[in-house]
Amino acid sequence: MKTALLKDVSTISNGQAGLVVHRNSAPLILKNEIHPEQIRDNLLGRQGGVGFLFHATDWETLSFSFHNVRPRSESFEEELWNTRPFIASPIYSGSQVIGANIACPVPLEMWLGSPRGIKRFRETQFFPALELAREAGLNMVAMGASTPYACNYGALPRPIKPPHITTGHAATAAMLKDWAMHCCDQLDLEFGKTKLALFGAAGRLGTTVAKYLLYKDAPRELILIDLPDKMNLLIDQARELLASDLLGKSKVSVHTFSPDTQLPEFDGAILASSTSVPYLTATDLKRAQFWIDDSHPRAASIEAELASRGHTLYIECFARGPAGLDTAFPFRLPSTRDCYTCFAEGYSAWQEGIASDFIIGSPPVWSVSYTHSLLKKNGFSVGPFHGKNGAPVSLEGLEAHRFNTHELMGS
Repeated sequence: MKTALLKDVSTISNGQAGLVVHRNSAPLILKNEIHPEQIRDNLLGRQGGVGFLFHATDWETLSFSFHNVRPRSESFEEELWNTRPFIASPIYSGSQVIGANIACPVPLEMWLGSPRGIKRFRETQFFPALELAREAGLNMVAMGASTPYACNYGALPRPIKPPHITTGHAATAAMLKDWAMHCCDQLDLEFGKTKLALFGAAGRLGTTVAKYLLYKDAPRELILIDLPDKMNLLIDQARELLASDLLGKSKVSVHTFSPDTQLPEFDGAILASSTSVPYLTATDLKRAQFWIDDSHPRAASIEAELASRGHTLYIECFARGPAGLDTAFPFRLPSTRDCYTCFAEGYSAWQEGIASDFIIGSPPVWSVSYTHSLLKKNGFSVGPFHGKNGAPVSLEGLEAHRFNTHELMGS
């Protein structure tokens, strides 16, 4: 049975619990303890397994895995740094174990903002997590959220191979385009006549997404948006995109974002930014018909997200997996069949038997297109609309608002 691998540490006696504390080098107690051999010994044949490596995205997600999460403090932050990565759950296909989720307990805001923090995360979390994946028999590991920063998107040498790694950026770019086209379809917009904004356009993921948005089926206009200090990068990027658009069907424009600058008009937006705090207000969100958020952390606060409900779609980017897939972890997604797009990339590479690092660095358009074909081949698609806050999103209220607005404009 699936639950056989999950050992509830809360039932362990004080003496045994002390062993858990000693192993993790911190007084945090896991809700479920899974040893790597429990994954390795249950994998099928010689194929090895697939892994999903992620970090705590915020302080709330720590409670998904630990019993005794305490309020943030300097001493608790140090405890987290001293807590080693752990197997958060098995991953199943039907009743068969095919891999594992591996979690790093250090939240994003503790390490991403400085080279020193990234280096510490790499040494105390990322490399040990890959070693844990190796011990668990995993051949391919997809890097979730911001973990690619720890290895410069696969460019840095690492002491442990296998497992092989993939950044997830090709699948994310492919699925963001799928979601944009799906939103247009559901909102009675024609993708080829849509004005689409891309926030975080000058970043590594943003540049990949921009190229793929203009590949084959393309919006009427793509607006590249980033911070004011990225203006020169945006201009160069726009020129490159226009030069590669041989058919000349799309317009590319640039815009910088700041609290003092009004946003341009657009139909929908893709959010691929990486900022320390949410930056979009409810008023901002109400300016467009849909927003697909793949930012880390979220681009709009929970308050702004909820205040804009009924006025716009503000949704998470994820992939609905093939029938039988069960991630067995409480991600903020509709079901355990659903996964983040980076895992979909790792799963597809694993299914294809790719025995090397898959997507590293900044993937070219052909590589994104190839990955997109693998996603479809392996049964990944868009799913139901789901908010960034983890709640389902219905079109009913939005359609009523659009109808009322249309009536007012026509009166």
